[in-house]
Order: sequence, then C-alpha cells, then structure tokens
Amino acid sequence: MLTSQLFAGDPLLESIADGGPERISRSQHRHDPAVGKVQTALLVWDPGCLPQFGADSDYGDETAGAVRRFKIEELGVPAGQVIDDVGPQTVIRLDAIQAAAEQPPPAPAGILVRRDVWRLQPTAAAPWDPVILAYAAAVGVLKTNAGPSPHLWWSHQTQVHGMAPDPQDGLRNQCQHNSWFFLPWHRMYIFFFEQICRSIIQGLPDVDSEVKRTWALPYWDYDRNDSNSLPPPFGEPFIEGDQTRPNPLFDAERNNGINSGSTRLSAAVTSAAGWFRATPYAARFPNGASFGGPETGPHHFNESGSASPGPLETTPHGNVHMAVGSTGKMGDFNRAAGDPIFWLHHSNIDRLWEIWRANTGQGLDPTDNRFLNQSFSFLDATGARTTLTPAGVLDTRNQLNYVYENITVPTSAGARQGAAMPFANPQPPQRLGSVDNVVNLVEGQPQAVDFALADFGPLVLDAVEPRRVLLSIEHITADAMPQQTYGVFLEPFGQGEGVLVGSLPLFGLAESNAPDAEHGLSYTFDVTDIVQQMMAGNQWDVGRTWLSLRPVMEVEPQDVLANISIGSISLMVE
Repeated sequence: MLTSQLFAGDPLLESIADGGPERISRSQHRHDPAVGKVQTALLVWDPGCLPQFGADSDYGDETAGAVRRFKIEELGVPAGQVIDDVGPQTVIRLDAIQAAAEQPPPAPAGILVRRDVWRLQPTAAAPWDPVILAYAAAVGVLKTNAGPSPHLWWSHQTQVHGMAPDPQDGLRNQCQHNSWFFLPWHRMYIFFFEQICRSIIQGLPDVDSEVKRTWALPYWDYDRNDSNSLPPPFGEPFIEGDQTRPNPLFDAERNNGINSGSTRLSAAVTSAAGWFRATPYAARFPNGASFGGPETGPHHFNESGSASPGPLETTPHGNVHMAVGSTGKMGDFNRAAGDPIFWLHHSNIDRLWEIWRANTGQGLDPTDNRFLNQSFSFLDATGARTTLTPAGVLDTRNQLNYVYENITVPTSAGARQGAAMPFANPQPPQRLGSVDNVVNLVEGQPQAVDFALADFGPLVLDAVEPRRVLLSIEHITADAMPQQTYGVFLEPFGQGEGVLVGSLPLFGLAESNAPDAEHGLSYTFDVTDIVQQMMAGNQWDVGRTWLSLRPVMEVEPQDVLANISIGSISLMVE
C-alpha cells in the first residue's frame, strides 16, 4: 500500500506498486492523472530534473529521461539495462521520497499539531486511534449538556454557529458567511472548541498522558481518492463495535450512503482548482472575485443582499456541508455544528487557508483595519467571555499555538494552467450578457443554457491591462433541500465535455429564503483563464456563451426530488 498523500489511492500507481502488468511510458498511460503525480515526486527528488515542461501531466521525452536518470542514480540500475518506463520499484521509491517530503518538521515543544483523520483511522477495520477515541469521549461529555457552564454544553456550541430567534447575546447566532470574515471567524470558533475539548480530555481517566499532552483537533482532507468518504469512526453507531458504547461521533441524519462509506465525494465537490489561484483576499464589490469573500461588516448570512462567497467557502466548504447532510444537520446553519464531523471539516477549511497563505496568497493578508480590528466574542475553556480579532489569528503557530501536519498543495490545485493574477485595481463588474429567463432544474437532470453577449475579446486578452472575466449565477432557490450537487461547465460552442468552472452548493438555502433576507443564493466564478485558453484554442464564440449545469455526485435514490430555480446567469468583466 502506498503511503504518500500524493500517491496513495491512485488506482494505476497502486496497481503498478503491487506488481501488476501496467506501466507508465511514452506509449502506455501517457496522459493518465498518475503522470502528474510521478512528475511531482520526481521534482521532489531533483527540483531541476524537468527544466522545460515541469509537471505537465504528459509522459514525454523529458519525463522519460528523468525516470531513466532516477533508475540509474537512485535505484542503482546499470545504464545498459534501464528501460525508461515507470515500474514497481520506481513507484515504491518515489512514494517513499514523496512521503518523507510531506512530513513537516517537528513542531517546537508546546505547539499542537492538527493531524489528518484519515492517517489516524485509515480503514473501518483498523483499531480506533487514541486521538479519535479522546475526541469521541469529549463530544460525549459535551452532548450531556450537563456541564456547570454553557461552554461545556453541546447545545451552546451548536448555537454559536446559528440559532433562531437570535438571542442577541453576542455569543450565539454569530457565524460569518458571504463575507471576508468567514475564514477568521471560523478559525476562532474551532480554536475555542478545540481548547474546550482539550480541557475535558485532561480530566478523563481513560486517556493516556501523551494524548492529553498532545491532543489537537484532527482535520478531514477529502481532496484525495483515499480519503473522499466519511472517516470510518464517524459512521459507526457504536465505539469499536461494542454495542454497550454508543458512538457520540455518529449522526443518523446524514445523507444516504455517507455513514456507510458508499458515497464518495467527487473531485468537482472537493477540488482546489478554484480557490488555490484566487486573488486578492477580499472582493471590493459584492459580486466581485476574490479568495476570502467580499468586504462587508459583520455578516451572519448575506444580510446586505446577493453577495457572493469566496471560492473556498463554495468549494469545498459549502459542497461538503451539503454532500454530508443536505437534509440533516450539516445542511442547516442552525444545526450544522451539531454534527461532530463539522469540526473536522472546518479544521480542514482552516488548513486550506494556510495552504493558500503559504503559496498564492503569500503576502496578501488584508491590511485594512476594518478587517483586522473587528472583534468577535466566545466563551473560552474556562467559561470566560473572550474577544479576538482577525489581526490576532492570522499566525496559527505564534498566536494560537497550533500547526497542521501537512500543508502540501493539493494535486487538484494544478488542474488549471497559468499563474495567479492579482488584478490589484478591480473595477465594478460590467455585465456583458445574461440569460433572458429563469432557469429551472429538476434535481439530478442536466440543463443547457446559452445567451448572447458583447464582444469582449480585446478586454480579456489585453496584455497591458488584462480584465478579469466573471460568471455570475444569482438568486438560486429551491422547493426542497437537494442531495445532488450541480457543477457549472463552460462549453466550447455548446459542444463537447465542457470545462468545469465550479459548483453550486445550496448550504444556506433556508436562510436565504427567510422573510427578512434577500431571496436566493448567489455565486461568482473567476473564469478568466478558462476563457483565455478557449479563445486561444479557437473554442470560444465572442458573441455567445454556452454553459451546462450537470450533477457531479453519485447519490442514493431519493423519494422527493427538489426543483431548483436560478434567477440570473450572466457573464461580466471586472
């Protein structure tokens, strides 16, 4: 079994490593997704081994030459006996090199390390890891709602995220969405939850001293083939199969197939391709493009109208909420935090923010005092009311005392070519064309859409002052909560497979349809690089846009199918 996060679960690489007949070469599996992974590992081995094309997912002459040199220098194969294909020994050794590179340097004493739950608990048959058992025990204590202070009540922790009516206490019903505060507020929220769990774990007699000393909230990295289903301990009704010990991590309200592990989250639901390259951190305009969301005041849910969330809040954040429990807790703002997997999901969202900050977003943290100095209040591990600001949580190591065991860039982040573009001076988006009628979807069925637009080719391709191309999908409503997630695809002249732009999670649908809210969810996608590539390949009609809305997950059959309406679809330049 391959052990690196990059290689593990890849069917072709696993087959080769197991001694199967398949190989990767210039004539076999030349463009398989495994090629890009092999190239990535080769670059870890020698950063200069692919100087011309890099990790381009094409097993051409340059990659074959690098493999040949790897076999000679690393595996000790005599030069006269080398075949420049990828076989078992090459895969196994590259996997070991990649796995070693993925291990972070040891954290200083006292720094907590949040670990991947799928590394702690790889299969349902594996013994429960002590870290997961400790988390289950802490959640069990919280769920009694019998602690001496509200911070020790599961009900309070759930209500901090959302509740109706709003108690107006400044502690509950406070989650931030569709706003540049989405990421820092949730970082604070899970930080205090983690500290509360640690305080409970310290007093549990069945937890050993090392776990008590080092316990940190795990994360669920679902953007891999070997981890894109619910971690096994969360789907078991009983701890370690003991029917006298109900499992506090189990939730029966999850979507069909989630608890059993038969439903796997598709790449379109979890992909990093959209958020990884997004800049700047915040959008100046409600329907502008950014990484962290639009500039707003404290913003529980879209109070100012049809503001579009940042791409990380959409995919994977909103998608995973809906994939796990569209009609249960995870699909409901007021109950989402009541599912114990919520906290591992948001631990991963927080980790993805760190990956962005270390790569595309390096040096792009907001400097606006409206962002940095906004305060939010929580109950800490002692029950005291404590206030934090975004300025106080940007550095997890030095300000909050934790790091993640792995902040390697997800493989899916490279799904689109080209470098991220900062677009430092965005203009108000200019609408160039839109659909003329409401688009109606029946859950599970695809829908094609096309509309006329102005010729904006020069605006897009201008090398001196490039413009950003945005696809806006606004005022989404539904008569029921669907389990299916829809992907948005730009189509070349209305033909072919299309290019995935992003997806449309309906997390927050109930809140968006409340009487005191602006009706409908809205999303904005930066499609600049897609449009540029399609234009360069003569696949783009500058006078008309074609797109399709298609299901992107396999879900269990349902008795009731939702009817979904989209009020507006438009193409804009910024």
